[in-house]
Amino acid sequence: MPDSYADLSRYYDLVMTSGYYDYDAYARALLARLGDSTDLLELGVGTGLVCDRLLELSPAQLRITGIDHTAGMLELARGRLGDRARLLCEDVLEMSLSPAPPSTSFDAAYSVGGVWFIIQDQGEAWLSSHLMDEEDNARGLANVAASLKPGGSLLLAVQGPHRPYERALPGGLLYAQQVEVDEEGQGTKDYFIKRQETLLAHQRLRFRLIPRRRADQLLQRCGFTLRESDEVLWRYVRQ
Repeated sequence: MPDSYADLSRYYDLVMTSGYYDYDAYARALLARLGDSTDLLELGVGTGLVCDRLLELSPAQLRITGIDHTAGMLELARGRLGDRARLLCEDVLEMSLSPAPPSTSFDAAYSVGGVWFIIQDQGEAWLSSHLMDEEDNARGLANVAASLKPGGSLLLAVQGPHRPYERALPGGLLYAQQVEVDEEGQGTKDYFIKRQETLLAHQRLRFRLIPRRRADQLLQRCGFTLRESDEVLWRYVRQ
């Protein structure tokens, strides 16, 4: 995968912590479903915001490995998390997770706004992926399944549909996004950071929306069965 947040990384925390996500809500929902799981894999750790909240809110001694393919984001995550988590520059299509964690497999993997998440809108649902090719999705999900213990969980956050909008940020900045999706579910999302009329950063990401039935088939093919779902998280279990 390309370094998809290279231009936006220095503004990422400002955007995300100004109302884009409710990190406390996601962290608490994750902890409620993790049970006694302690060895965790975050798929797309970004700047470490979710990982940080999990470590702060959990009464257990979590051992979190976070992977990301974006060097700029990982640099910020290392500054935030220090040695509280193991952070690796990895692509889900080529995961080696070297050096190996204390156990050979993880209890659970999760993605809040990383490689995969669920989009829900008016009773319909899609698997949203930053991998455009179906075989790449199968390969990436199979790699995740191989990294989990039998019965381990894959937790995917739920989001609403992504639409164009803009919002003021602290420091006199403006965040804007443009979203386009074609009939095949292939989409682009453009992020803009501006100060008055000056463009400070622009990042374009591609994504794919996979309809619920096809997503279920894909996940089952890769060894996952949906165990529970609500408005915040869907939990799949490795067969």
